[in-house]
Amino acid sequence: MLALVLLLCSSGWCARTLKDEAGRTVTVPDQVKRVISLAPSVTDTIYSLAAASQLAAITDYTLFPAQAAKEKPSIGDILKPSLEKIATLHPDLVIGIATFNSPETINGLERIGVPVFLVNGRGLAGVYSSVESIGHVLGRDKEAAALLTQLHAREQKVRDIAAHGKRPSVFLALQLDPCITAGKGAFMTELIGIAGARSVTADLPQDWLRVSLEAILPRKPEYILLLKSTPFGIEDMRSRAGWKSLEAVKQGKLLHADDRLQIPAPVAFDGLEDLAKQIQEAK
Repeated sequence: MLALVLLLCSSGWCARTLKDEAGRTVTVPDQVKRVISLAPSVTDTIYSLAAASQLAAITDYTLFPAQAAKEKPSIGDILKPSLEKIATLHPDLVIGIATFNSPETINGLERIGVPVFLVNGRGLAGVYSSVESIGHVLGRDKEAAALLTQLHAREQKVRDIAAHGKRPSVFLALQLDPCITAGKGAFMTELIGIAGARSVTADLPQDWLRVSLEAILPRKPEYILLLKSTPFGIEDMRSRAGWKSLEAVKQGKLLHADDRLQIPAPVAFDGLEDLAKQIQEAK
C-alpha cells in the first residue's frame, strides 16, 4: 500500500483537502504547479510570494506587477473569463475572490473538474488573510509569513507617522459626470484613513456610489483627491459652475492617489506610503 501511495504521489495524485475563505471544502494537489488567477489582486499576491513560476495565466486589466501582463497569457475578462481557455491550460487550481468572481464562473470551472480556491480579499484584513491563504495553498508558507511581517511593519510605520498633526479632510473624485466616489466600505476609504486623512464620504454606506455636488458642498473637503490616472484635473473642475464653488477647487488644493491604492494586494502598500507622504507634506 505504501508503495502505491508513493507511486501516486510521484505521479501528481496526492492531494489536500482545505477550507477556503468562503468556507468551501476544496481538494487541491499537494504540490500546485499550475495555478490560474481570476483577479489582478490575486496575481499581485502570487508574485509577491515569489510564486510567479507556478502562475499559468491571469485576467485582462492586470497592471501590477507590470511584468505579469508581459509574461503570462490572459484567460479574458475579469468578470467573465473564458472557461475554454482555462481548460486548455490544464491548471491544477484556480484562485478567485469570493465577493468578486461570479458563481457562474466558479460553478463552470468545477463542472469541468478544475478546483477553485476562494479568498475574501475585502479590506486590509482581506489582504493579510489572502497572503496567508494563497501562500498556504501554493506551498509558500515561509514566504507568506515573511511577507506578512513586512506588510504589518509598513502599515504600522504609516500609522505612526499619520498619528502626528491634524487629519485633513479629502473628497475622492473618481468621475465627475456623474460624480462617483468611495463610501464607507471601500478599500480606498480605509487606506485614506490609515494614511492620515479623512474622507468626507466615509460615512456613506455603499462601497462605490454616485453623489450629487449638493451633497458634497456642505462637507467642505480641504483637499480634492484624484487618482493619478484620472483623465481630468483641477482645471476641469474649475470650469464647472458647481465644482468651482468648492474652496479646495478654488485654491487648487489637490492630492494624487497612486493607482496601486485600488488593488487589495501587497502592491497597495506602495500607494499607501505615497499618499501618506503627500498628506504629511500638505499639513
